[in-house]
Amino acid sequence: MDMPTKAGWYDDPENDQQLRYFDGVVWSKHTTPRSTRVNSAAAQPGQQEFPGQGHAPQYPGQVQAQAPQQAPGYAAPTAPGAGAPPAGPATTPGAPQATSPGSPQQAGWQQPGQPGQQYPGQNQQFPGTPQQGGWNATAYPGWQPVPTTPDGQPLASYGRRAGAFAIDFVVTSVLGGLLSAPVQLSSSGELQKAVDDFVAGGTSTSFLDAVMNMSEQNLVPLTLIGLATSFLYHVIFVALLSATPGKLLLGISVRRRAAPGRVGWSIAVRRRLLQTVLGLLPLVPLLQLAYLLGSAVDLSWPLWDDKKQALHDKIAGTNVVVGRQPPR
Repeated sequence: MDMPTKAGWYDDPENDQQLRYFDGVVWSKHTTPRSTRVNSAAAQPGQQEFPGQGHAPQYPGQVQAQAPQQAPGYAAPTAPGAGAPPAGPATTPGAPQATSPGSPQQAGWQQPGQPGQQYPGQNQQFPGTPQQGGWNATAYPGWQPVPTTPDGQPLASYGRRAGAFAIDFVVTSVLGGLLSAPVQLSSSGELQKAVDDFVAGGTSTSFLDAVMNMSEQNLVPLTLIGLATSFLYHVIFVALLSATPGKLLLGISVRRRAAPGRVGWSIAVRRRLLQTVLGLLPLVPLLQLAYLLGSAVDLSWPLWDDKKQALHDKIAGTNVVVGRQPPR
């Protein structure tokens, strides 16, 4: 099977009885059965009797589903002007006509293949597939709908978001350490003097006091360097690519909840404001606990939010979704 070229629902290459969502880069874990309705009664004209009826092929090599065979004893309808249909059993005027389940009705059924004509039910879609104007969330026993944006793009799981956060945290910590090296080197002389005094017979209290004094002196510059590094890292990558390196590695991205596409600079800045403000709180000793609680609530919010948004997502009006975002 050829690899699809754009995001969407396609035949599952591992199971021909279901569909799988392709996020534009790789096959995702989101699947749905090809059919969601059990025919408890005879199918009526206009109903979709098998998955894929009336769907155009979505990628090279895919064959469009065919219409069902006619019931035995019924002649194929003819196009207008092609001659009278074969004679059938005589009927009494006004008497109801007997039909076989799934057979075409005389009224409204056209010969397949004529321009501008359709099979009954041709416009129906696979259950759970995006459609114009919304998301077709046909439910059936045991099926749980995948959380999506209003236009149907699957949302990223909390596990993938947490993994991307961990990757980005490591990267920004390394960058912040490199950028703060001059500040730390400027204090190396004082630290060496404290170590020498301790080795020469000084008390442990004097050594710890010297270390604490250096930490207090460097707290503000080191905090500001770390916040600036993290702010620029997240804003630049999200504005330009709608994803940080951690998100790119795990196949997720940031988009506006209302519409797909890269978010741009203003939304990227708004999305980072809350975490930057929280990062300033440790500069005030009495607010260090508030920093820890605020950060925990912000990062945990998607676990119970119906839109799967963190607090910084709500401020910016964004969602983290599966797949990458095209340029707007």
